[in-house]
Amino acid sequence: MIDEAAPLRRRPNAHGKLLRRRRIFARLREGLAYDEIAMEEGVTATRIRQIVSEVLQKRAIDSGADHAKLQLDRLAPAVQLGAEAIAAGDISAITPYLKALDRLDRYQSVAVANQTYDDEARKKLMERINRMADNLGVDETWNAAREYLKKHGAFPIAAGEPSEAKAVGDPEGPTEEPQPEGRGEASEWMSV
Repeated sequence: MIDEAAPLRRRPNAHGKLLRRRRIFARLREGLAYDEIAMEEGVTATRIRQIVSEVLQKRAIDSGADHAKLQLDRLAPAVQLGAEAIAAGDISAITPYLKALDRLDRYQSVAVANQTYDDEARKKLMERINRMADNLGVDETWNAAREYLKKHGAFPIAAGEPSEAKAVGDPEGPTEEPQPEGRGEASEWMSV
């Protein structure tokens, strides 16, 4: 016999779980205790603790430099607003402006201190660029561009590589002056 007094509760799907986690963390930020949240959600306080623990364990933690860069981006508008308020004559904006500048200086030193760009970083960057180029099929495009530029005398020739470009005035060479870098057909083609 099914008890009519106790309604059957359905387990939430993925979307329902996401919404529940958001509600739980919003209530935690408001200062509610686990017991209070559990009563509102219709689960036990132990289950609320489990949900919070699972979410916190899965959360990726940014490195110090990444966090500092994020904070720098967040502080920039506050510093600008403070400077504008001070320029408009609002002296009450001086204290918040100085606090924002202090934090800006603190995060600036952390963001810069952790940035190292050595040979290993260059190697990793080049490997990543080469993988992206392979995935995008850039090698064929680059070779075609190189040949085009060599043919028209706009490609810097590496040492020891024979030059195919002819000088202006040469009977077999181009008939017009070469255009300055950044102008003309070749640079337009390269910018596409």
